[in-house]
Amino acid sequence: MLNNLQKRVVTAIVLYPIIIFIILYSNEIVIRLLLNIIIFIASFEISKMCFYQRLEKVSNSKHYYFIASIFILIFISNILIKNNIWQILIIPSLVMWLLIPIYLTKLREIKSINDFNIFYFLIFLLSISSFYCSLYTVYLFSPKALIYLITIVSIGDITAFFVGKKYGKKPFFNSISPNKTLEGFMGSVFVCLLGGIIFCLFENYDLFFTLKILIVTFFVAVISAFGDLSISLIKRHSGKKDTGNILPGHGGILDRVDSLISASPIFLIFSYFLSVIIK
Repeated sequence: MLNNLQKRVVTAIVLYPIIIFIILYSNEIVIRLLLNIIIFIASFEISKMCFYQRLEKVSNSKHYYFIASIFILIFISNILIKNNIWQILIIPSLVMWLLIPIYLTKLREIKSINDFNIFYFLIFLLSISSFYCSLYTVYLFSPKALIYLITIVSIGDITAFFVGKKYGKKPFFNSISPNKTLEGFMGSVFVCLLGGIIFCLFENYDLFFTLKILIVTFFVAVISAFGDLSISLIKRHSGKKDTGNILPGHGGILDRVDSLISASPIFLIFSYFLSVIIK
């Protein structure tokens, strides 16, 4: 019988090449379908944790409003992308993810929340819709750029886990996630930058372009960690250990894409404005 870590590794090994194959050899229709499936499951997992905790509660109507709102925003995202004005959605998301580390730093007390208010409702809507918009826009710009984003975030997650297990001593937001360490976080940022350097050398990019890619990679590595922490905070608030059980060793879809939710808008907006779209 495989333990949880072994299941986690096997799931990642199986999923990664499948995703890369789909990105490289499918078309827009397949990508949109895949993203919609991911978004639907992730949205349902968030809503189940936050808005659908007790069947007898009238406030569970938020569950249905949330799911409906997500698909309305996906429809709007497609319109924004088609007209090349996706920035309308992504810039507010960027601001939110740059402010969240400040919020988490100042957070002192974490308690269960029985009734998530409209503030959480809107934050979740912006997070999930901008996640879809970012990934789809990055794909349209360059499938190779999307692969780089997914790879860097995956490397960061894996490194933070193993470095934290091996060398971790100082807690990194211990009140939110006791298993995360400062050493794991710093190790993940370092290895992501190292991976970026190796990629740029392999692609034979010039120094200026390489530096811009490393800037993007740095912010992606840092903010992705706070995406992970944000989902951990939601789980603490809702009293849940995992967001689901669909992926062996990981939990729910949301447990697997939590870092990507924050990293994708950061990657898109920095790459776009620094003119460093990977082709």
